[in-house]
Amino acid sequence: MEIKSTRKFIVLVAVMVLFITITLSQYHPAYATSSTGIMIPLYTYPTDGTWTTVINVKNEHPSVPFVVIADISSSGAGTSIDQNFVTGINNMKAAGITVLGYVDTAYGSRSMSQVQTEINNWSNWYHVNGIFFDEMNNAAGGETYYSTASSYAKSLGMTMTVGNPGTSTLSTYVGTVDNIVIYESTELPSLSTLLSYTFNSIYPKSDFSFIAYSVSSLPISSYLASASNDVAYLYITNAGGSNPYDVLPSYFSTEVADLDTGSTATVPSTPSGLTAITVSSSQINLSWTAPSNNGGSAITGYQIQRSTDGGSTWSTIISNTVSTSTTYSDTGLVAGTTYTYQVSAINSVGTGSPSNSAFATTSDNTTATVPSAPTGLVAKSIGHSKVSLSWTVPSNNGGSPITEYQITISTDNSTFLTLATFGADSTTFTATGLHPHTTYYFQVFAINFVGTSLASNTATTKT
Repeated sequence: MEIKSTRKFIVLVAVMVLFITITLSQYHPAYATSSTGIMIPLYTYPTDGTWTTVINVKNEHPSVPFVVIADISSSGAGTSIDQNFVTGINNMKAAGITVLGYVDTAYGSRSMSQVQTEINNWSNWYHVNGIFFDEMNNAAGGETYYSTASSYAKSLGMTMTVGNPGTSTLSTYVGTVDNIVIYESTELPSLSTLLSYTFNSIYPKSDFSFIAYSVSSLPISSYLASASNDVAYLYITNAGGSNPYDVLPSYFSTEVADLDTGSTATVPSTPSGLTAITVSSSQINLSWTAPSNNGGSAITGYQIQRSTDGGSTWSTIISNTVSTSTTYSDTGLVAGTTYTYQVSAINSVGTGSPSNSAFATTSDNTTATVPSAPTGLVAKSIGHSKVSLSWTVPSNNGGSPITEYQITISTDNSTFLTLATFGADSTTFTATGLHPHTTYYFQVFAINFVGTSLASNTATTKT
C-alpha cells in the first residue's frame, strides 16, 4: 500500500508540473530573451528635424534596436535620387539604425518587375539595409510572391525584409520575409491578440512586429514588457489622421526608454562595400557602407588606411575623418600606381576592424576628356504612364570613370528636358508619371570627372 501511495503521489506531482509548464508556456514565449526594438514608419523629409530626433534618441539608448522605414514618393524610391535622403539615410546608418526602403506591393497585384525596379532604386541610390513591403497579401497563394521579392533584395546585399499585412496572416507566410507586421491599427492590440496573431509563440518573436496609432498616452511599462515577449519590434504613436507617420509621437523618448534593457557598448562592426574609383592620374575616390552595428555607441568617424604593395603593409592616411560621411577623395597620388585601401569605423569605445580591401590604379594619361556617348538606347512602353529604358555603356570613358548618367525627355524630338540624373552603376531606368497615348523621345548622356558626353541615339516610344 505504501509503495502504491508513493507512486500515486509521484504521478500526481508529474502531472501538476506538466500542467504548470504548459500553462506558463502559453503566456511566456520561449523566444522572449532578445531585446525588443522600435520600428518607425518615418514618412517625413530628412531636413524637418524628425530624423535628427530619431538619431539623438538612438544615441541616448544605444542598446535598443532601431528600424526606420523611409518613403520618398508616397510609394517608394521615386524616379530620381534625392541627395537629402542620401545624407539622411547615411546619418541614420552611422548611428546604428537599420533603414528600410518602402515598397508598395498592392497586396501582391503589382508585377514583380515593378517591385524589383523599386528595390533596385533603393539599393542603387540610397544603399538601404533592406525593404519594407507594404500592403502584403495574407491569403493562401501569395507566399511565393513575397519570398521571391525578399530573395531578390537579399541578392543585392540587403540584410532585412519586412512585410506588412497589418493584421493576422497565415503561418505559411512566416519566413517569406524576415519580419511580419501582424497588427497596424488604432488603439493597442490586446496581449491575447498578439499571442494569437503570433501563433501562440511557436515561432521566434523575431518574426513579428506591430504598429499602433491614435494611442493618446503611452501604455504602462508592464504592457510593453509583456508585448515584448511576442514581437521583435513595435511602434506606438499618438498621431492619427490620414498619415499618422508624418510626425513622431509626443512620448517618443519615453517609449524608447521603456524598451531600454541596457547593454555594454563595443567597437563598431566593419564597414562594408568599400569601392575605389580612379578619377585622374592623381586622385582616387572611395565610398563604403556604414557598419550594420555601431556597437551601441554612435559612429564619430572613420580611419582610412592605404597600401602600395597589395595589402602586405599599411599606412594610416587619415586617423579619424571626424565625420559620418562614407566617401573620401584621396588626392596627390602618383600616376600609373595601384593603391589598395581599407576603412575602419570609430565610436566612443574605439576603432573597429577594417573593411574589405579595394584597389584602383591612377591613370597614366594626365589629360582626361569627357566620355564617348552611350549607345544602343532602347525605349519600351510598359503601360499608359511608364517607359523602360536601357542602354550600353560608352566604349571610352575618356580616361576618367563614368560617375553618373543623365536622362533627357522630349515630346517633339527637339526640346529635351532633364528627367533624371543618377549613379553609373545601372544602365536601366524606368520613367514614370507620363501621359497616356503620348509619343516620347529619350536621350542618355554619360558624365565623368571632366564633364558630360554627347547624346546617345534617340529612342522613341508611345505610351
